Amino acid sequence: MRTPKSYIDNLAKGIVTERMLCDVLFSYNKRAKNWRDKKRQYKHCYSTNSLKWFNDALENEQKYYNYKSQLLHLLKPSCIHEEVLENDYECIYQYYLLFYVGDHSFHEPIQKEKLSEYSDLKVIRIEPLVTKGASGGKLLSTEFADKVREALLNNKAIIKLNSK
Repeated sequence: MRTPKSYIDNLAKGIVTERMLCDVLFSYNKRAKNWRDKKRQYKHCYSTNSLKWFNDALENEQKYYNYKSQLLHLLKPSCIHEEVLENDYECIYQYYLLFYVGDHSFHEPIQKEKLSEYSDLKVIRIEPLVTKGASGGKLLSTEFADKVREALLNNKAIIKLNSK
């Protein structure tokens, strides 16, 4: 996606709108998922370069999830989602903080031991998550997303959330 001029102008003024933040988070999240999917593909590849490709994909997946996490920590979560994964031997419980930004929602994994830090949030059981990546044409450039993230983390921009 081409970066809208209004986004560039807002960032120059030190403003990150909710729509901008949503698009940055969406772009980081989908890029991470794209790398996750490549990692899965390389795991079953038997090329001489497959281990390097797998490690590169893993590194990029973690990088983009970390960028998303850095931004989500600037916001207040709405609730905690509890996902139960079952197999023949056990039930695995996974927990996620849920954030709403713009017209999207974002999950941030959280360890069970840290749930007490969010005792004010309701825990809601959900069906197992199924997520997909997205084509690069639907995402903001990594350069612009990085500028927004760096401006927010360095207190050179503020988030202007829409009032509800």
